[in-house]
Formats: sequence, structure tokens, C-alpha cells
Amino acid sequence: AGVALPCYNVQSPVAPLAANEKRSLLKLFMGDTGLLCSAAMGNAQFALLQGDLEVNLGSITENIVAQELTAQGFTPHYFDSKRYGEVDFVVQSGSRIIPVEVKSGNDWTRHKALDNMLRVEDWNLGQAYVLCKGNIAQDGPVTYLPLYMAMFLRPERLPGSMPFTVDLSALHASAPAGAGQNASERM
Repeated sequence: AGVALPCYNVQSPVAPLAANEKRSLLKLFMGDTGLLCSAAMGNAQFALLQGDLEVNLGSITENIVAQELTAQGFTPHYFDSKRYGEVDFVVQSGSRIIPVEVKSGNDWTRHKALDNMLRVEDWNLGQAYVLCKGNIAQDGPVTYLPLYMAMFLRPERLPGSMPFTVDLSALHASAPAGAGQNASERM
């Protein structure tokens, strides 16, 4: 029914992610962040509307990103290990694996677990995203993007995997004279 979005932990961030899932370890996000806020925040949304930004929005922000990644066609996973730490999301784009960290606070340039992940040469992680309150910036393999730009992250499609389209342009050429015009245009 799309009420919940499961996000499974992966043992290692290598393709294919589905083969590395720990099916017994997952985060569960709600498919509708508005319902999550209504159910979990009590009256906190009224404080936000009045400008009180002291409310901890980390879990809400993660839910928004999980919902957006799913809407764009990703199957989000996450990575958590005692050795490296936890990275909020790991997604697969074609054969590439991309870690995505979500930062709702002001210290978005601090991401120890993400840095630890990127240092592991065997994983070949050449790119990572940090979604944050900051502006677009690049620091080595890490690209910082404002949170709203999660909607522009899209998985790579294999050639020929695009949805089937029907070319209807010939129908316009064979339409009778006057078809498609309203009565005032024909006069």
C-alpha cells in the first residue's frame, strides 16, 4: 500500500546492493512525511510555523529524503558497521554505488562515517552526496547539495530500458481539414 518504506542495511556497499542486504536489519520510513509529522510531532509543527527552528528535524529530514529517493526510482539502503559507522543511505545507479548522507544541522561538513567509507579502496566509491542546509559545493568526491535538490538525484538507466513510447505524430498529418479547431477558427 506504500504506507511504509523499508530501507535495508547492506553488509558492504558494493553492487548489487540487493545481494548484500541484511533482511533482518532495517529502518522503516513512512511513505508520507506529512502523516509522519502529524502522528509523531504532536504540536511541534505549530512551533515550526511560528519560526521556532530548535525542533530536532533529523528523523523527519531523513524520512523526506527516503521518500524522495524512492519516488525518483532508487531502492534506498543504508550502511552501518562498527568499524566504519553509519551512513544514512546507499543507492545504486547502474553499476555504481553512491553513499548519501543527510544533515539537518549546521555541521554538514563533518561526516566521519562517510569519510571512512570513501577511504576503502575495494569498494570503489568515487562519489558521494551530502544533502544539507548549505549551498552547492564540491570537496573531493563529496558533493554538497541543498536538501531540496534530492529531487534531482536519479538512477542511471541502461540503454533501451526507457519506458516504451508510442509515436502518434502521423495522426496529426492525416487529420481532416478543420479537425482540432474550434468553430470560430474555421470561419
